[in-house]
Amino acid sequence: MPGGREVKELERLNRILDMVIRCDQALIRARNEEELTKQVLEILQMVGVTARITQNEPSDITGYRTSLRFPLEVEGELLGYFEVFTEDHLSEIEKRVLENLAGDIAHKIATLRYRRVLEVSEERYRAIFENAPIALMEEDFSSIKRFLDRIGSEGITDVERYLDEHGEEVLECLNNILIIDVNNACVKLYNAKSKTDLLGPLSKIIGRESIEIGRDLILSLYEKGIEFEKENINYTLDGKPIVVYTRTFILPGYEDTLERVIVSIFDITRERRLENELRKTLEETVEAFSKLVGLRDPYTEGHQLRVAKLACEIGKRLGLKGEQLKDLRTAGLLHDIGKLLIPGDILNKPGRLSDYEFALVKIHPKTGYEILKEIEAFSDIANIVFQHHERLDGSGYPNGLKDGEIILPARIIAVADVVEAMLSHRPYRPTLSLKDVINELEKGKGILYDPDVVSICEKILEEGFSF
Repeated sequence: MPGGREVKELERLNRILDMVIRCDQALIRARNEEELTKQVLEILQMVGVTARITQNEPSDITGYRTSLRFPLEVEGELLGYFEVFTEDHLSEIEKRVLENLAGDIAHKIATLRYRRVLEVSEERYRAIFENAPIALMEEDFSSIKRFLDRIGSEGITDVERYLDEHGEEVLECLNNILIIDVNNACVKLYNAKSKTDLLGPLSKIIGRESIEIGRDLILSLYEKGIEFEKENINYTLDGKPIVVYTRTFILPGYEDTLERVIVSIFDITRERRLENELRKTLEETVEAFSKLVGLRDPYTEGHQLRVAKLACEIGKRLGLKGEQLKDLRTAGLLHDIGKLLIPGDILNKPGRLSDYEFALVKIHPKTGYEILKEIEAFSDIANIVFQHHERLDGSGYPNGLKDGEIILPARIIAVADVVEAMLSHRPYRPTLSLKDVINELEKGKGILYDPDVVSICEKILEEGFSF
């Protein structure tokens, strides 16, 4: 049988083992640093060990037979100290056990602190998210991730073309996006009774109008973009259409899965309605100015409208879009507005003009420019009107500009203007045939008129274009 010393040693080892087990359980259960410290120190006290866990410098406690201080350190960062005091002499095994315990405590403290930082960040995020004055949605875009993975596995490399040709798949992909959270402003914007009403598939607030924005969004994500913004049409839960401007941002850490995406939503319905009303008023003003010129010059009545029509067709084929085309059309409708200040007897003269009379006519581009530049809505087209009688070789008027000095819209209006004039009856000459018109264009191609504009215009005419 073991002697008394061996028994005591065995009992001591059992206490150490029990302490280790209890401390490990405390480390697992602890939800914060305060709870961790309390439980570990109580366990050590039960085996006759006084201990302290401090974030400050080591204490200067004395009077104990044994005192040990272990730095609580993780990856070079000092978190504090684990201090042990006891009346007993500690064996090397016990010291190693306490040293290992200090390491476990350090890692647990680091974990708890990191978790608390995340909790505080999440709390702040939730507070900002919930109370933001703009509508916010948290969405799950993983359906787009699956879609991109699928077409990638099928060997599709021209994603842009595929999206253009498969609009229904784009819409289905959008409809499968999940709304996983919304803020209070979002509930109000979509006329929902509660958050729950909005959660689920995105299909409840979008329609077929979203295919284009869906195409652009998917393409942006395919190209690894983390931010995306676009104007779109959404629907409130009671079916009312609203114009929204959305900004999409993938939360850090979710770039690969797309499972958490924040979408900010700005309601611009009122602004767009006012813009449409203003645009309508502007268009009516443009037409009124255009008709006013026609009233003073009956031979060119409708001329500006026809020039605008041909110019827009040329512009489209040259790649002009959106506001560029709108400005081109407006310039076409107003390019002769400067004729309002030319005497009527000159405008309506049945024969050819004298040099003096022609000199007066030649100032109408500058007069039109002076009129339009003072009107903010027309300031962008003033230069087009100013230059529409300039020619590549410098023989035009009013400034004799050459080639690169003449802006593209003015080059387009210049060709559309002369073509419409040749295809229309004038008191001093009959309407020219299509063949004669094309011959005249060819004579001036690259000399008077932009060669690209002429080539496209000739093709349009040969296809049977009519005013």
